Amino acid sequence: GKTTLATNLAVYLKALCEDLPVTIVSFDNHFSVDNMFAIGPRRGASVAGLLRNADPAELVHLGEYGVQYLASERHLPPPDDDPLRLRSLLAQSRLGGIFIIDTRPVIDYFTHNALAAADLLIVPIKDRPSLVNAPAILDLFVAAGGNPEHAWLLPSLIDARLKLRNDIGM
Repeated sequence: GKTTLATNLAVYLKALCEDLPVTIVSFDNHFSVDNMFAIGPRRGASVAGLLRNADPAELVHLGEYGVQYLASERHLPPPDDDPLRLRSLLAQSRLGGIFIIDTRPVIDYFTHNALAAADLLIVPIKDRPSLVNAPAILDLFVAAGGNPEHAWLLPSLIDARLKLRNDIGM
């Protein structure tokens, strides 16, 4: 549900305020963001350029619904071991508005960087494993300087019988 949430949030925010720049990037290699927003054939810059110190404002493509996006990459190796790289790059960027990051389904270099750069964290919860993993994601977000009050769990396709412990459920 991460990509569905991220893409729909981008379109919704753009519809709320057409003058607000909304940019979405995916660190996953499934190209769903590209397929949803691309107008015409893929061209030039991608998310790989973002990690090579290029200004995100120079990498974005204007896409469907007025949403800007950074094209995905099939093979995206980590450029270093700095978990704050993305935060630093975005802070120095000329890119304004809202920047939505769709992460991979694993906690890796790119997820660490996304968590460190985030002002708001939305974690879709669809089953017991995603609920069990949520505290680890929250811990990483807080450890990177995130405000725990800016971390939201978003139930999605939840079975009401789901229990984390005997007294904690949905």
